[in-house]
Parts: sequence; C-alpha cells; structure tokens
Amino acid sequence: MKLARRRVFLLPLLLCALAWAFPAERPSASPTASLTISNQSRHDLLNIRFRQGRSMYFARLDMAPGARDDIENPGGTADLRVDTGLAFWFFKAVPLNQARRLTFCGEHTACLILEQSDNISRHLAATVQSLLPAGLSRPVCSLNQFRPGMTMQEVCSLLAPDSPRDDNDAVLTSLGFAGMVWAARLAPGQPAGADSSPSGHDRLGHLELRRELTAATLDSLLQTLYAQGYAPWQAELPGLDMNFTEMTDQDTARQKDILHQALRCFLQSGRGEATVMLAPASMLPALVDADAPQRDVQLFTLTLRQSSMTLLVDVAAYRGGEGGR
Repeated sequence: MKLARRRVFLLPLLLCALAWAFPAERPSASPTASLTISNQSRHDLLNIRFRQGRSMYFARLDMAPGARDDIENPGGTADLRVDTGLAFWFFKAVPLNQARRLTFCGEHTACLILEQSDNISRHLAATVQSLLPAGLSRPVCSLNQFRPGMTMQEVCSLLAPDSPRDDNDAVLTSLGFAGMVWAARLAPGQPAGADSSPSGHDRLGHLELRRELTAATLDSLLQTLYAQGYAPWQAELPGLDMNFTEMTDQDTARQKDILHQALRCFLQSGRGEATVMLAPASMLPALVDADAPQRDVQLFTLTLRQSSMTLLVDVAAYRGGEGGR
C-alpha cells in the first residue's frame, strides 16, 4: 500500500522531468487576426491593395482624414498600393505578419507608421504616382457628354488596355472637363439583360471626377454646367438643406445666387462636407414628379470635402423610362 502511494507521488515528478528534457515545440508566429487602419493623413483613403507574389487582395476603406477601421490581416509580407483618389501610394515589402496597426500619418507626405504586436513602430515612406497628369500635360481625352449605355471606348478611344484599375474594376485615367484636367474613374456596368462581352464589362456604369477643392475650381465647374443648361436641384450643407424646386418665388438666377452665397460661407468655415445636385433646368419639373425620367438625362452630383480638400463630381446617365443607369 505504501509502495502504491509512493508511485502516485513520483509520477508528477517524472512528467516534469520529461517536459524539461524534451520541451514542447513552440508554435510558429502567426499574424494578428485583424489589422487596424488609421487615417491621420490629409487625404481620403479609398482602398488598399495587398500584393503577395501573384496574389492580390483588395480592401475597401472609404476613409476620410481622422477615420479608422479594422480589416482582416492577410499576414506575410506584402507590397501595398493605397488609393487616395488623386494619387497612388506604393509601399514595398511591408511585414504584416506581426502588424496590428497601419497609421497613415500627416507629418510627411505618403508616410506609414507600422505598429507591431511587440509595440515596436516603424516608419515607411512611399513612392507616389499622381493620377493627374503633370503640369502642362494634356488629359488622355476630353468628355463632351456622358450618354446612357455608351461604351468605355466611346468615352475615350485612347484608353490603354493596361490602364490601372481600382478595387471596383473602374478604369483610372485623366479626363478633360469644364476646361480642367480631372482624375477620372470609369466604372463598368452592363445594361440589364445584356450579355457580358468576352473582354469584360465594356459599358460605362457611372463616372467620377476628382480635383483639389478650391473656390476657383468650384466656380469654374458651376459656370460650365450653367452654360450647358443645368440648374441647382438640391443641396445639403452642414445645418442647411435646400430644395430649389420648392423655391417657386425665386427665379433661376436668384436660386443660383443663393447657392453661391451658401457655398461661399461653407468654404470660409473650413470644415464639413457639402453636396450639390444639378439637373437640366428644362427637365427639373418632370424629374421631381416622375418615378423615372421620360427621356435620357445626365445628372451631376458635386461633393465638397474640406477635410481632404477634394472636389468629387459624380456623373450619372439615366435612360428615359428605365430609371436606372
């Protein structure tokens, strides 16, 4: 009986000795499950692409300055391409395996602070590729009119087959519009019921134009649209919503003046975001009362972001009677 008890007592000691003599193999380091993205830069971060060898991963961000979000960490080492709307930032060989946060800082242009799980931080600098042509360069092509159902090549016959694309497969190029050069995104889309082309989506779904926001640029754009027969439809500013179709006691000239005064005060404030929608003046009554436009129409939505000083123009073409792009 005493011998049995002694054996039971010695068994834990024997197991400890074996564990000390043959230590268990430590698991290999694994990447942090999530990765925090913090935008402390002065730019919008639209998306980020991770390239690992032949594999690519996209993550949609849509982050204004000061925003943050968590995404899945792909791990390993990757080349990063960050899309700011007006430029690409390229970061080479970023070790993501132990990264827990990527902070795009505002102290330097295209600067990334890599924060690791061991609390060590590294500063990385990017190579910058502008999506706008340099100085005196001309745009790839000019946009005269965006019609429903038009093909990519009808928008710009000079588009290169290897043009860069974003995570939505939108073609990124430069377009001339309103006497200025814009960074453009031509988002593909197919009309309902249409067969997909062998080479991919060749129809234009919608178009986005971007430039740096300045009072002169905004005024030039509005004057161009007014000259094409457009008029203000709706506007949303911090603390102020306007529907110009309800201003029946004001003529179009007075409505434009009201909008200009509101936008001037907005720009002088230096903060916030505003949107302005414009439509053909001759079609405004029909657009307000109808569920769908009765004839083809092109609408412009202007977004003014003071946090990143970006002017974004969304151009939507609707086919008469369908109510869709």
